Amino acid sequence: MVHSQFAYQPTLRQLLGSEAFAEAQVLCAEDRIDAAVSQVISNLSSPFRAGSLLVNKIEAFDGKELRNVGELSALVVIKPLSDPAIRPATASRGQRGAEPVAKLVVPALAPALNYEAALQALLRVCQEVDVPLISLPGFGDPAQISDEVRFAFLRQLKLNSTRLHTFLMNLVVEEGLEGLVEEVSNQLNRPLSIESAQFSLKASKNMGGTPASQQRSMADEVFKTVRKQLKAGDNNDGKDWIIPTLKVGRRLVAPIMLGENIVGYISSMVRPNDDTEAIAELLRPAALAAMIEFHQNRQTGPMFAATQKNLLKDLLLGSSLAASDQERLEQHYGFDLADGILVFAASALNAQGQPFALDGLAESFGIITEIEGTAAVVVPYVSKSGKTWQQVSEELKKALKELVKGKPGGADAKVQIGAGRMAETALDLADSYREARQALIVGSMMHVDKEFVLGYGDLGVKRLLYLMIDHPELERFCEEIIEPLESYDEEWESELVPSLRVYLAEGANLNSAARALFIHRHTLRYRLEQIAEILKVDIDSQEVLLNLQIAFQIRDMMGDGTGK
Repeated sequence: MVHSQFAYQPTLRQLLGSEAFAEAQVLCAEDRIDAAVSQVISNLSSPFRAGSLLVNKIEAFDGKELRNVGELSALVVIKPLSDPAIRPATASRGQRGAEPVAKLVVPALAPALNYEAALQALLRVCQEVDVPLISLPGFGDPAQISDEVRFAFLRQLKLNSTRLHTFLMNLVVEEGLEGLVEEVSNQLNRPLSIESAQFSLKASKNMGGTPASQQRSMADEVFKTVRKQLKAGDNNDGKDWIIPTLKVGRRLVAPIMLGENIVGYISSMVRPNDDTEAIAELLRPAALAAMIEFHQNRQTGPMFAATQKNLLKDLLLGSSLAASDQERLEQHYGFDLADGILVFAASALNAQGQPFALDGLAESFGIITEIEGTAAVVVPYVSKSGKTWQQVSEELKKALKELVKGKPGGADAKVQIGAGRMAETALDLADSYREARQALIVGSMMHVDKEFVLGYGDLGVKRLLYLMIDHPELERFCEEIIEPLESYDEEWESELVPSLRVYLAEGANLNSAARALFIHRHTLRYRLEQIAEILKVDIDSQEVLLNLQIAFQIRDMMGDGTGK
C-alpha cells in the first residue's frame, strides 16, 4: 500500500536486520523481502491480515491446513537443533505452477518426525506463491523466539512511526499543506484532500471537497468518535488516545485537531477491497502534521515544539538531518550558543522497582524525551557556569525527584542517571547518548534499585565487559577465579572474599586495607596466604591481582557481587 521509504509498516528487510533474525536464512523469494509486514502471528488456524508474518515451529505444521499463503509477507519456521539433517541449503527448488496455491496441507509427519520432508513441503508451496520462507534455528523455547520476532516488529514499527511523523511534520513546515497532500497521496496512490472544520478546501490532489449532503453527518460522526476517544483517554491517563478514522461513503476521514477542538479533516478515497487500516496508519500522522499549518503561530506553537523534539530524538538515535532542520533545531534549543552539550539517560523507580513516566521537565534546565522506555535528557552546557557534569547531574536528580513527587509512590522514588561524555556539537549527540545509556544499564546491573549517578568515563574496564556480558566465558572465568574462595567462606564461615575485595580496593596496600577492615596487618597477611593457597596463585603477582579485580567487576555487573 505505502511505497515510500517513510512507510509506517516495517519491511521484511528491516526485520531481517534485527537481532531476532541474526541466524535467519531466507530459503526462497529473496526478491520479496522489501514487502511490508502488517503483523506477526503464530496461530495457523485463525484468519490473518494481508502482509502478516507467520512464525511457528516446524512441528506445528504437522497435518495442518494453512489458507491464503500468498497473502503472507513471509513464513518463518523454527527448526529444531537436534536434527542435523535440516540444512536449508540442500532444499531443492520446486517448479512454480501456473496457478498460485491457495492453501497448504502439510502431510502428517512420521512418528520419527521427518522434519526435512515438512521443510521441503513448505518450501515448494512458498516458491509457488512467491512468498519468502525463512528458517530460524531453535535456540531456546519456540514461544520465546516468536515473542522476540514480535518485539523486533514492534520496535521497528515504533521507529518507523517516529521517522514518518518527523518527516511529515518537516514537510508541512517546508512546503505547507500542498506538499503534505502531494506526498501522502503519492504514498497511498489514492486521491487526497484536506479541509477546514467548515469544509473549506485547503489542499487536494485529484479530489474535491466533501459533498454537501455528507457534511453534516460526517461532522457529527467524527465529533462523537473524538469525544468517545477523549473520554477513554481520560479514564486511562491518556494512554489509549489515538486519532480515529471513519469510513464516510467512499472516503476514509481523520480529524485534524488543536487540543480538543476539531479544526479540519484529511480524507482519502478508498476502494471496496482496500485495507483501510493500512491507509489509516498513514492518515493519522498526516493529520498530526497538518496541525502545524492550522496553528496560527507555528514557530512558537506546541506542534512546532513537538517537531523539534522528534528531530532531537532522531539525532540521539543516530539519524542524519537536513541542514535546514539541524540549524532550526540548534537555534530552538540554544545548542548554537552553548560550549558543549551534556546528555543523560535517566530513570526513576518506585518501591517495586517499576519506572515512572518522566516528562514535563522545564526546558530552562534541559530537554527531556523518551526513547525506548528510557528518559534522555539533553542539557546545553555553558563553560562560564563553572559547573562540572557531576554537579549538573545532581541538579537533574533533584529535578526528576520533584517531577515524580506528586505521583503515587513518587516521594520515595530512586533516581538512576547515566552520563555520556560531553558532545561538542549536535552531530555528536548519538555517541553521547549511547554512552549515557550504557552507563545507565551498567549502573542498574550493579546497583539494581538503588540510586546512582554514573558517568561513561568512570566505567573503566566495565565498558569492555558490558559488550560481552552475556558470553558464558565470563561466568566460567568468575567460577575459576572466585568460586573456590566463596565455597571456602561458606564452609568455614570465614571472610576471605570480603577481605580480598577491600585489599584490591585499597590498591593491594596491606596497611591501608588492614585499617579499612579493622584488623591487624598480620591477620590480613595470613588471610592473603590462605587465599593464595586455596587458589594456588602468587597473591603478589600483578597479573593475579588484575584477574581478581576483573572477576569482581564481572560479579558486580551480573548482580552477584557483595560489598557495594
